[in-house]
Amino acid sequence: MSNRWIVRSKYEKFSFFLIKKEVYKTIAVLISLLLVVLLGLMVGFDIIPFHEVINYTFNLAPIDNEFALGELRMPRVLSGMIVGASLAVAGLIVQGIVRNPLASPDVIGVTSGASLGAVLFITYLSSSMGIQWTPIFAVLGAIVTFFIIYLFSLHPLITGNQIVLIGIGLAAFANAFIMYILVTSDSFSSERVFLWMTGSLYGVNWLQTISILVSFSSLFFMIMWSQRKFELYSYGDAVAEQLGLNLKRFRILFLLFSALLCGLSVSVAGGIGFIGLLTPHISRKIVRHHTSLLFITTAGIGAILVVLADWIARIAFHPLDIPVGVFTSGIGAPFFIYLLIKNRNSF
Repeated sequence: MSNRWIVRSKYEKFSFFLIKKEVYKTIAVLISLLLVVLLGLMVGFDIIPFHEVINYTFNLAPIDNEFALGELRMPRVLSGMIVGASLAVAGLIVQGIVRNPLASPDVIGVTSGASLGAVLFITYLSSSMGIQWTPIFAVLGAIVTFFIIYLFSLHPLITGNQIVLIGIGLAAFANAFIMYILVTSDSFSSERVFLWMTGSLYGVNWLQTISILVSFSSLFFMIMWSQRKFELYSYGDAVAEQLGLNLKRFRILFLLFSALLCGLSVSVAGGIGFIGLLTPHISRKIVRHHTSLLFITTAGIGAILVVLADWIARIAFHPLDIPVGVFTSGIGAPFFIYLLIKNRNSF
């Protein structure tokens, strides 16, 4: 019995195969995500029955816990799911382009750059322009940081590991700037800046949730449409060029995708660390052969990690609401140290 499915168009203009085991594993990840989302919606300080979640979601009947579910838990859980998926996919792209297992948006400073852009806007411009412009400045901060890293990557003597070290330096600079703002601004602004530094889904509303959902869906569609180029790039520069890939255009396009995903996530949840580093390593253990399934699995696992971490942060220390970034960093920091030790001979 064949262990793969072969898909062909009617006139065989395109064809591809799928390994059954990897398809089943991807489906298992998506089912696990659904269960984690249900856990986040149902279980908190109070238990909301499953039938009430279904009734509210599909507008079947009025429920007793409409405010708790519809205004507090559902926007938070859905935003956490999208933020986790965005950071995970951004991490997969960065690791693929830099070709370094230590690379991720937060490690190479992109998350810090996006946070700096958002914090600068919140502190100095939000009162005159309105807080709704925060995502634009977060994305700009991420793009500027990526552009700086890309300029360094063009130098033929700079390796992927050195790019990681440069990114760590950029992250330190951005965090120092944020700390300066934290110290010199008024107490109200300082409190909001602190939330950006730690990463929190507290107080996320439906407008933010819908905005990031639409943005992520559009970007993920474009990434999946271009995933064949990402697969070609994984074969190496020489092979990819022989197969017709424009390396410069590809790097700029996918780094832009990653910057947009990272900036949008930061604009909603702040600097949630290590999801982009940890998730691609997990997903590559599950999917090894198909780039499209790899992107889907990575997005699913990233969503699971953030939703689960935020659920623990929400209920474990009630009535305190611990920022989700505290838990993701607690998991990711030891893993980063492990990768440093594993790749110590490369530096």
